[in-house]
Amino acid sequence: MAFVGKPHRIDDRGSQLLKSLKQIGFDQYYQAEQTGWVLYLEGSTDLAILQALARALAHPAYEALERPFVSYVSNQPQKARDHFRGLREGKADLVGYALFDRVEQSLQSGPGLREYMWMRREIENYLCSQGTLLASAAACAHDQGPLFEQAEKTRYIETMQRCIEDYVPRAAQRDPGDRWWIDTKASDDFLDRLFEAFFKAVELPNTMRKTNYHVLAGYVLKDKIDPEISRVLDSILEVSRQAKPAPDPP
Repeated sequence: MAFVGKPHRIDDRGSQLLKSLKQIGFDQYYQAEQTGWVLYLEGSTDLAILQALARALAHPAYEALERPFVSYVSNQPQKARDHFRGLREGKADLVGYALFDRVEQSLQSGPGLREYMWMRREIENYLCSQGTLLASAAACAHDQGPLFEQAEKTRYIETMQRCIEDYVPRAAQRDPGDRWWIDTKASDDFLDRLFEAFFKAVELPNTMRKTNYHVLAGYVLKDKIDPEISRVLDSILEVSRQAKPAPDPP
């Protein structure tokens, strides 16, 4: 009763429920009951990036993303489906949104759970334009203090430009719509290497690793944010508004 609320029929003789109780835990059933919806992401950096982009766009989904019930599923759609099915044993009207980086398998449209896959390789691909990276270099100079900024801002920008030329193919440098920007695994194969080289060149500790890539969202010009971002935020907002959280106790 503590997990499934009012008595209801279990057609699989409890096998899915038993599995759920072993793998999910009471705290997650409680969160499902309290929020009425669940968000599935690859990892915590994805949530930070979504929050930053929603803030940059002044999108109403930001409120839904402030403290969501989120489950990190390592970009495994089946893991999200199993978890959601288990949660629904406790809250039958639960709704969810699952957001994935590019995966090989086809996504599904199951009851209550909406699935979506980014058109680009991963969420970081929406943060790595040349303009964004140059703006981040200028901000890095600013962070060193006003006197340092005046003397070094140009050097930082020029250093970042050289790093971009080293790690981005020439065709992609000329064309922001080139497939390289879409298909490259931006975090591991580009941004990690780029920032390692940049900070080494300016002789500073590397403060821009994967856990901090959400900071780049603040350097993307609002009119340069890919329209797909707004569509995803619209969908997250729609799902959150379909939620039926448990009423507050009297």
